[in-house]
Amino acid sequence: MRYRAVVFDFDGTIIDTEQHLFDVINQHLTAHQKNPISVDFYRQSIGGAAKGLHQYIESQIGEEATKALYDDHHQQSRHLSMIENISRLMEHLEAKHIPFAIATSSSREAIQPALQALGLTNRVAVIVGREDVEAAKPEPDLYLTAVQQLNMNPVSCLAIEDSVNGATAAERAGLGVIVNTNQMTEQMDFSNLNLEGMNLDAETIMKQYF
Repeated sequence: MRYRAVVFDFDGTIIDTEQHLFDVINQHLTAHQKNPISVDFYRQSIGGAAKGLHQYIESQIGEEATKALYDDHHQQSRHLSMIENISRLMEHLEAKHIPFAIATSSSREAIQPALQALGLTNRVAVIVGREDVEAAKPEPDLYLTAVQQLNMNPVSCLAIEDSVNGATAAERAGLGVIVNTNQMTEQMDFSNLNLEGMNLDAETIMKQYF
């Protein structure tokens, strides 16, 4: 299958925010004399709206401190580098004039500091966040909206994801899906998904799918 556009997930796919957020949550919980969360509990929220995680943190430290925690995470995310493989893939896509978008369960406002630091605000044709849709991943809304804004058909687009929630959303929307895992998602079970591939480098993706 040859594709005509790419839709990237953001957290854990373009930059490795997952390990970072996990660490920041536990730093803040510990500072408030609360027990840290487990990796398994955190993993359940990856790629989706993370309401359960958010509600748990609020129940432990309160609404104001929870907001401060997430603000801290988003500001610190500016200092994270783009994952090298994704940086190369974007360069290949630009060289071939293939458009790409971002579809994230985070809000656009939340990832804006990182997008600017990475120089992506002018490079990415379409950025769709949770405020733009009725439901976040694993529902298909984010991907369907991104594809629509690209003026593409879903079957012409390839999604790059790192989590089960994200890959499920992309598959439900009708896109082809490649999953490139990170330290937080490599143990997830993707066996129920019909993936184009897993953990592929940029050059292989370009050669096989474009």
